[in-house]
Amino acid sequence: MEFVDYYKILGLDKNAKAADVKNAYRKMARKFHPDLNPNDEKAKEKFQQINEANEVLSDTEKRKKYDKFGKDWQHADAYENAERQQRSSQNRPNYGSQGYKDSDFSDFFESMFGQQQPRGNRQRTTQFKGQDFNATLSLNFKDILETQKQVIDIGTKKIRITIPAGIENGQTIKIKGQGNEGVNGGPKGDLFITFTISEDPIYKRLGNDLYKTEEI
Repeated sequence: MEFVDYYKILGLDKNAKAADVKNAYRKMARKFHPDLNPNDEKAKEKFQQINEANEVLSDTEKRKKYDKFGKDWQHADAYENAERQQRSSQNRPNYGSQGYKDSDFSDFFESMFGQQQPRGNRQRTTQFKGQDFNATLSLNFKDILETQKQVIDIGTKKIRITIPAGIENGQTIKIKGQGNEGVNGGPKGDLFITFTISEDPIYKRLGNDLYKTEEI
């Protein structure tokens, strides 16, 4: 997988604060929003990259994993588990013919692929949470004036979600258990939906307030 520099996409450095990420995302999302760039495929691609970067950098845990593992951040839990298994195996005997501990290899592959080679009559499998799904949902300004329900397509399944009134542009909500299936009976992943709200030609929104210009 090619490395994608999320900081570069948002024009930030690694020391950027959460508020910097939020402000940069809003500014760029507004600039490259599909509604403002109809039939512009480059702007559409850029908008998707901006949403992806914001999804990771605006989440504290995801950002830590990304800073440490780069393009492999989504597999951070598996890598860290493998490291722990390898460290613990250093205190175990049972060396192979090449001088390496057999457990070094079996523990590593168990961590990465969820399987452990049988030892004697004992066999164990490791459970992993399924991969999270990410989606972007575009709404008109009038769509957020009242709480509403929508049915969205995620892959081959339809999911009914509740969209709270007043949701903000760029806001992400999490729907637990609507991601990919877990490994070896592990829990399902989650679904993260990022909302993009088009600007209204009449009303201007600042926080929870609406403003309208009238000639007197």
